Amino acid sequence: MSTSKKIELIKSKENECVKRLKKLHDKKHREEFKVFLVEGVKAVKEALDYAIEDINLLIFSQEASKKYEEFFSRCISLLNSGKLKRIVQVPEKIFEHISTTTTPQGVLAECSFFDKELDVLKKHNRVVVIDSVQDPGNLGTIIRCADAFGFECVITVNGTVDVYNPKVVRSAMGSMFHVDVVRERKKEEVLEALNKRGFALYVTTPYGDVDISKLSVDDRFAIVIGNESKGVDVAFLENATKKVKISMPGKAESLNSAVAAAIVLYELRKK
Repeated sequence: MSTSKKIELIKSKENECVKRLKKLHDKKHREEFKVFLVEGVKAVKEALDYAIEDINLLIFSQEASKKYEEFFSRCISLLNSGKLKRIVQVPEKIFEHISTTTTPQGVLAECSFFDKELDVLKKHNRVVVIDSVQDPGNLGTIIRCADAFGFECVITVNGTVDVYNPKVVRSAMGSMFHVDVVRERKKEEVLEALNKRGFALYVTTPYGDVDISKLSVDDRFAIVIGNESKGVDVAFLENATKKVKISMPGKAESLNSAVAAAIVLYELRKK
């Protein structure tokens, strides 16, 4: 297989590109550079298919270039056509150094932030609001569920884990490229924007008045998913159109926020 002369080979951890990629493990540097890492073949393929304009750089380990030869060839074609900006190859040890996983696949992309403003609500009817969910795996899973069940937009409220945290990105499995994401907004801003656009507000709480399976939905609505242990902020409860719950006839006291979100979003999908 022929390779493009444009592909760079980096062999040192002291290379500025490698140093920058390593820094992106930390939110402080992601915010500084306004970029984040997408790792793994599936997630990078989703980025190529849905957000190629946001990809600044693709990194392949030398082994992955051979293991995923067909995919690597596709990336070279995109580079040569000008649709991709840059491809870098690195030895396995260098890739392990910049990887965010313990068992890296050898494929990684640096992408620019692509979060939206609240005015994106004007083109959506079904929105998920995530209030102070702090586990990155849970947040990524909720984003994936929103995508799977036809929700068009996800809003995270201040206190929620960073959407661009590598564990969130991995757990979302590419779904963050399929939905509009509005990131880290004050609850007052979110409530005002939803009210302005005429959204009904359904708030999840164990003390809800309506079982989610029996809820009659409005044409435009937002569903609020709360913190793993504390639940939803009182501001959302006070402004709720309806407070909804998941009936649990068993003895479990509560559900993981991602599991609860999956049930709620699935039920709402059927409405």
